[in-house]
Amino acid sequence: MARDQVLQLRASAEQRQLIDQAAAAEGISRTEFILRSCQERARDVLLDRTLFSLTPEQTTALLVDLEDSGAAAQDQASIDRLLELPLPWHAPA
Repeated sequence: MARDQVLQLRASAEQRQLIDQAAAAEGISRTEFILRSCQERARDVLLDRTLFSLTPEQTTALLVDLEDSGAAAQDQASIDRLLELPLPWHAPA
């Protein structure tokens, strides 16, 4: 992936020192550490808004509600379309 975009940021001396120490511990440059850390956090944020977990009891209650409302049968085409959408953290092809 070409790195042709510039990101600029300001940090305190303490923040820079912490980042530098962590990057050194990983054996990578400060830039690489910051980019990897930001990408990981960005994926986590997007996944938190995309995926959710339910207990077995909550899953049962959700399925009962969907069956009672008829939403499962009515919305299958919508669900299929949703599942075909590209994931927001994947770069366009």
